Amino acid sequence: NNNNNNNGGASLEDDGIGSYELQKWWWFATAVMATTGRKMISDNTSWTMDRMNLITFGMSSVSLLWAVIQLAAIDSPSAEAIYRSYLAKVASCHFSLLFLVGQSSFWIRTVSDYGLVWILFPALLVIVNDTMAYVFGVLVGKRKLIPRLSPKKTVEGFVGAGVSTMAVAAPLLKKMMGGGDGATSSTENLGRHAVILALYVSFVSPFGGFLASATKRAHGAKDFGNFIPGHGGAVDRFDCQVVTAPFVYLYLKNCLSSE
Repeated sequence: NNNNNNNGGASLEDDGIGSYELQKWWWFATAVMATTGRKMISDNTSWTMDRMNLITFGMSSVSLLWAVIQLAAIDSPSAEAIYRSYLAKVASCHFSLLFLVGQSSFWIRTVSDYGLVWILFPALLVIVNDTMAYVFGVLVGKRKLIPRLSPKKTVEGFVGAGVSTMAVAAPLLKKMMGGGDGATSSTENLGRHAVILALYVSFVSPFGGFLASATKRAHGAKDFGNFIPGHGGAVDRFDCQVVTAPFVYLYLKNCLSSE
């Protein structure tokens, strides 16, 4: 390889790691297998979970071998810069997989174990919280919440959205559940579950959006994509949703299942 780029910004494609794009898809497939794929295959085929675990581990081993062989094959004066560039992209890709695939996989578990309503209800809470944060921010917002990461977010919007979300949570869940269901012992319990989920959505989930904002700023991007005109990509709409998904499943597993 005769690439003479020595400025630290060497191209991965030009310097012997042209398979990086293919590697990303392999890592994505491995992440899907490690989260929900192996169980879905095991449940719908004759392959046991032990076999699927072995296959998944084999896929991760291939990832390791592939990456090291690619790095070892680099023969360039700017090899160290290529290593840094490649490893930074690997870390970024795996962070994305953990943040998106890892957390969103809990949606599948929630639907399977508790029903679609426990996906739709938190999703509606996030929408209410996001909408009311904007409304309160526009009407009474004065103090910036985290100006370096999200300049438009205000303390008044954050608090107002939290109060609004908790206010609508119990009536909304009771309406969606028709006053109760077989897995929930009483309307009182529904109200408690609703408020607890609303608390998480109001005061923890927004930080998923703040983290997404930091990621976009680090890469000099306004949005993650342009899939939705005027609103960015899918990740821009679901950054708070994916943070909520693990909590909903783990909360239901520990609290709803015991009733």
